[in-house]
Amino acid sequence: MAPPYEKMLESRAYERMRAEHPSEFAPASVFFTHDERSAIDRRNSFRVKAALVYEAITGHHVDDHMSRANRLLLALARACHSRIHPPIADATKAEVHREVRGEGEGAAQSANPETNRGPTTAEEKVELTDEAMDEEHKRVVDGIFLVVGFLPRLMDAIGKCVDREGVDETFKSRHMQDIVTDVIKLENQLVLGDLLDVVGVVQGVINETVAREEFKDVKGSITGDYKLPFTKETFGEVVHSFCWYYSPFFSKKAPAPADGPFKGVATDAKMAERTLLDCLHQSAVPEQGRGARTTGRPSRMPAASELRRSGVRLQASESGRAEVEFKEQWTSLRLPALVYDFKLSTVARNLLAREYEEQSKPVTRYFQMMNELVEDVADVRVLRRAGVVRGGSGGAQEVHELIKNIDGHATYPSVYMAMDREIEKVRQLHDKRMKNFFVRNRPGVIWASSVAAISVVAIMAARKKRG
Repeated sequence: MAPPYEKMLESRAYERMRAEHPSEFAPASVFFTHDERSAIDRRNSFRVKAALVYEAITGHHVDDHMSRANRLLLALARACHSRIHPPIADATKAEVHREVRGEGEGAAQSANPETNRGPTTAEEKVELTDEAMDEEHKRVVDGIFLVVGFLPRLMDAIGKCVDREGVDETFKSRHMQDIVTDVIKLENQLVLGDLLDVVGVVQGVINETVAREEFKDVKGSITGDYKLPFTKETFGEVVHSFCWYYSPFFSKKAPAPADGPFKGVATDAKMAERTLLDCLHQSAVPEQGRGARTTGRPSRMPAASELRRSGVRLQASESGRAEVEFKEQWTSLRLPALVYDFKLSTVARNLLAREYEEQSKPVTRYFQMMNELVEDVADVRVLRRAGVVRGGSGGAQEVHELIKNIDGHATYPSVYMAMDREIEKVRQLHDKRMKNFFVRNRPGVIWASSVAAISVVAIMAARKKRG
């Protein structure tokens, strides 16, 4: 099975993007890639996956039990793989069931007094990884990391917090922020079908695996049986919450709608072929059918400070989608509220890379429009006051730098007609109003009027005093 985005990942365009912005494209802590060039990085990241899975199952930090955590993840991966891809031969099936129940290798170890005494100090130091596993097994390892280690942690944080800033506080350590950003990168995507396969079997596999003699210490640290906080049927809610948190655009926290796009993810064959990055893109663009026409003439948006001069009011939309709407009768321009946080640059660049070879590029066109709106730092301040840019503790300069550099590799301009039609309306009104001398020179006119008024008052006061 070819990895997602294989063609894009092997392209020269992606190589250029990765070379120019390695922190946004190259994984820092967690590697799902099976590229031979990243074999060492993947081996090193196995410890990170094992530690997070161990903590999710036991509720305790891995501390000095790294070898135990590694062994547990490997055992879970083998058992889950046996459930997801059962062998055809009856003899092999019997061996698989013995392995899951702990009657295979585990039973042999229990029968051997030398093995039953537990690992030696030297054995504890041996680093166990998935290096020797085939690609199918490695995908299961990565699926377990997401389904058991990361997604429940994210869902728990979202459930406890009222907004995205609160969730960010949960992941405020550099280590966790690296994991959060790694999960959305183009190179680290698994299809939802792989994740759903793991969701369907992993709860039972965990409870059966920790009951084995070799994992009795793990079993002792768990109160009752392990329970995965979601099922295949409710996985659509997980995807919905994931997209809400990762979206570059602000929207209020809300439960997954009954008719939402991810409701039938467990039974939809097309959805099973998509990735979390695909789902995020789907949630961030206009709904299907709106702006579908991709041909036409692009238009250029005036800068934010120029729009303010011509009387166009900027307003923030909280739809969470890359939609632009201009109401000419109210001279109001509604734009999605961009959320500047620690993951925005990574999310935005990977969404743009995902759109790179597509004909319709709503997210790319949005960031190009933002580039047009923001000529200097003063424009960022205008957008901030309107609520169109939110977040960011370092001031307007860092937002300005991100917006000006975000779309460097995209074809300019990328046409997305639903957006370009609205931009053209703004452009026409702006140009019409700027032909008026008083509008065009509004700051100078206001200054001159103020000086004249002050002068008249001063002259009248002087005459009154003399008279």
